[in-house]
Amino acid sequence: MRNKTLEYQWLHILCARGSGDDKDVQNLKRLAAGYAGDCEFDDWLSSYGRPHWRIFKDIWIDAGGTTQIDTLLVTGEGVYVFDVKNYSGALEYVDGKWFSGGKRLNKDIFIQLKRSMEKVNLMHYRMGRPGGLHSSIVFINEHNDVKIVDEVDVEVMMRNDIKRKIHKIADEENWNGSLDIEQVARGVETFIIPCPYKPRELEDAEFERLRSGICCAECSGFDVAVNRYHVRCGCGHVESKEKAVLRTICEYGVLRHDRELKINEIEKFLGKVVSRRRLTEILRKNFKLVAGGKYARYENPRAEYRQVFKTKKFRYEEKIS
Repeated sequence: MRNKTLEYQWLHILCARGSGDDKDVQNLKRLAAGYAGDCEFDDWLSSYGRPHWRIFKDIWIDAGGTTQIDTLLVTGEGVYVFDVKNYSGALEYVDGKWFSGGKRLNKDIFIQLKRSMEKVNLMHYRMGRPGGLHSSIVFINEHNDVKIVDEVDVEVMMRNDIKRKIHKIADEENWNGSLDIEQVARGVETFIIPCPYKPRELEDAEFERLRSGICCAECSGFDVAVNRYHVRCGCGHVESKEKAVLRTICEYGVLRHDRELKINEIEKFLGKVVSRRRLTEILRKNFKLVAGGKYARYENPRAEYRQVFKTKKFRYEEKIS
């Protein structure tokens, strides 16, 4: 499963808890659409690609400058870079400009990829040019009508081309596959860096205005009843109470990505649905202690629950019905 960016997680939690302006809402919609498109492309690669291929998802590399890559694929033939676009509606490229519904777009989709490939090319060169290097823009939305009037020097892949393209990549590997995929992947990893951009830091006053308590993992609503062992939402979703508390702690960590986990703030953020003693137990069991005492702090993973605790099991989870 592809991880969501910190910005996406931060905006989702912020808006779900009653904050965020119109710009935040629009950015959240944009990131959600991009994430959905990337995940769909992942599914295509999983269904029609080969299991021994190495796939890097949503990475930042630093090679003569930084750039973000939606999907980087390593095969026995070479390296493939995919820039996935999940636009809906009509797009037209004419006279070197992009238009949507007759209005010119601020971003040039082709230039974005070309600038990224300048860095990727340098990375590829420094790695000793292992095999071929290829790049494509993928328009994945089934409701997207793209018309390219001008000739372009960028490979453009429409939705109905994806399966055929993946099969072609496999055929290229059959004929030219001589690379050690893991060795090439390790080379790529030496250029990967953490995302250099982080969401803004919340002012204390803004954080205090956020809606506290446990929100539903299914519908993001707050119509939840907190019982001894479980949390039940009005939408019908039921969750282990310990899991819901731990998930909410991670939400706090995303919102407060600029600091470690502060027990006093978390207690208020949870709406005091668990005792301080129980909260301390949960924190000690799941997070590294940074500073003890009355104002105890724990290491902040700065990621949502599903990214931090992928396989964690809970005592009362199996009794949910």
